Amino acid sequence: MGVIQDGRVAGTLPSNEVFAVHYPGYPSSTSRAIQTLGGTKAIVEARTSKSNNLELYFRPEDPNSRPISGELGPCSGLLLKISKTQSLSQNAKCSTSADNGRNEVADEVKVNAEIVARVTEAYRFEGMADYQHVVAGHADRVRTTKRSWTEMDQTHFDRVGLVDLDQEDVMILPPPFFSAKDTPSNVVLKPSTMTSSKKKQEEAVENYVEMNLEPALAIDFNIKDILIKINWEEYVAHNSRMQEALLALSELFEERPIWPKESLVQRLLEKDLHFNHQSLKRLLIMVAYYFLGGPFRMFWIRKGYDPRQDSASCIYQRVDFRVPPALRRYCEIYAAKGLKQRWKDLCKFEAFPYKCHTSLQLFELVDDYIQEEIKKPPKQTTCTYGSGWFSQQEHDTLKFRVMVRFLSVYPQPGAQKLHKAASEYFEKSKKMCALKQCQKEDQQTHTDDNLDENQHEMEDVATDNLVADDDEEEEIDAYDALDLAEEDDEFSLHSDSYLGTGSNSRNYLQDLFDSFPATEVEGGKIHDDADSSDGEYQILEQDDDNYSDDDYE
Repeated sequence: MGVIQDGRVAGTLPSNEVFAVHYPGYPSSTSRAIQTLGGTKAIVEARTSKSNNLELYFRPEDPNSRPISGELGPCSGLLLKISKTQSLSQNAKCSTSADNGRNEVADEVKVNAEIVARVTEAYRFEGMADYQHVVAGHADRVRTTKRSWTEMDQTHFDRVGLVDLDQEDVMILPPPFFSAKDTPSNVVLKPSTMTSSKKKQEEAVENYVEMNLEPALAIDFNIKDILIKINWEEYVAHNSRMQEALLALSELFEERPIWPKESLVQRLLEKDLHFNHQSLKRLLIMVAYYFLGGPFRMFWIRKGYDPRQDSASCIYQRVDFRVPPALRRYCEIYAAKGLKQRWKDLCKFEAFPYKCHTSLQLFELVDDYIQEEIKKPPKQTTCTYGSGWFSQQEHDTLKFRVMVRFLSVYPQPGAQKLHKAASEYFEKSKKMCALKQCQKEDQQTHTDDNLDENQHEMEDVATDNLVADDDEEEEIDAYDALDLAEEDDEFSLHSDSYLGTGSNSRNYLQDLFDSFPATEVEGGKIHDDADSSDGEYQILEQDDDNYSDDDYE
C-alpha cells in the first residue's frame, strides 16, 4: 500500500483500477450526483455498453429534460483516502483558572493520505448543454400526464377523439431541440449576391492593374528608352512593412545595379524579409525592370540604369547552363522530390543543378578564369543581343567553362566522357580567342605602318583625278558644240555622242541585271534556280532564350 509522506509517495502503488466522472457542476450531495447520472444501474450499463457514453440529466424529475453526453477517455490519476488524527502535545500545559477551574489541552492535528487505487479512465462532459423548455406545472403532474398518454390504446382515441381530451393535457407539447450539436463549430455563411459581385469587380480591377503593370517592368531589349526612376516614397505609408522592404531593395540596387532573382531573395532572407512570388514582384516593380531577351534576360535592373550604354555592365551578364540529355534523368528525379538547392552552392560550383536549365550571373561565379576574363576591358563597342559586350567566341568560351565546372561535380558516374569533351572544347575555344586577338593586333600594327604611305598615294590619286576632270570638261564642251551644230538634223540613237556620254549608266544597268538569279524557259514556264530563295534569304531559328515562367517559380 502506498502512502504520501511530506509530499512524496512511499510504498508500492495498488493494482486496483477505478474510473472517475468529471461532473460538470457542483451537486448538493453524492447521492444527488448519482441520481442525475441515472443511478448506479445506468452507470453500470454505460460501462458495459459499446458506446461507453454516460448521460447526465440536470432535472431527472422532469421527463422532458434532455441529457448531455459524457465520453470515456484515458486518465492518469490516483484515488486517495485522506484521514485526520489528533494527539496530545508533549508541551501541553495546564492552566488553572480561578473562575471556572477548567484545563485547556492543546491538540496536535495530523493529516494522512493513503493511495487506494489507480484511476485509469474518466468520463468527461466536454459538450454544451442545449436550451430547454421547462413546462409550467409540477413535475409530478407532468410525469403522471405523460404516463397516462402512453397507457392509452388506439381504441380510446378512435372512440373519443383528441378534441375530447383535457385542454391542459393537449397543450403540453415541448419544442424540439434548439440545436442539433453539442460541440461548437465554425459556420461559413454563404455570401450575398451583392458582396460576390463587388468582389468580382475588385478582382477584375486588380487583374487589369496587373495587366497594365506587366509591360511596364518587362521591356524589349531593342527599346530606345528605358524606364526612369520613380519616387516611390510618395505612394508608400511611413514605417510600414512595404517601406522597409523597398528600402532594403533600394540598398541592394545601389550596391549592384543588376541582380538575379535568386540572389535578391537570398539577400532579403538574410535581412529577415520573407515574401511570396507575387508580393516580391509588386515590390520590384517600384524600383527595377527587366529585359525579355538579350544578355541580361530576366535579370532585375535598377530603374534609370541602361546596361546597353555602359560597357562596365559586362560583368553582370548572363550565362546559361543546360544539362546534357544523357544526365537529365538525374534532374527529373530530384525535381519530382521537390528538393531545392542553395544559390550560393551553385555559384561556387559545389553542387550540380537540379534544373535542366540554369541561368547564372558572371559576377557571382566563383572561378578564377571567369573573373579574370570579365575584368578585362571589353573589346566590343556595342552591346549585342546575343553576346552582349563580349564577342561570340569569348561568350562561348565562358559557357564552356561553366559546363566544365558543373560536370566536374556531377555526383553520379556517367559524366566522365562529357567532362572530357567539354574540357577539349573549352581549350580549343580559348585558343581561338587568343589567336583572333593576335591577328587583330597584327592587323592594327600593319595598318599603322602603312598609314603614311597610303596618305601619299591618296594625294597623288587626287591630283591625277583633278587633271582628268579638266580634260573631261573640255571634251564635253566639244560634244555640246557638235549637238548644237546638228540640231536641225535627224536624231540618231547610235551617235558617237550618246555612246560616249552614257557608257557609265549602261554598264551599271548591265551589272545590276547580271546580279539577278538566272532563269530558264522550258515548256513555256520559267524555272528559277533551286538555290535562289535560300541563297538570298537566311532563315533564322527562334532564340532559345525566350521568356519562361520557370524563371519565377
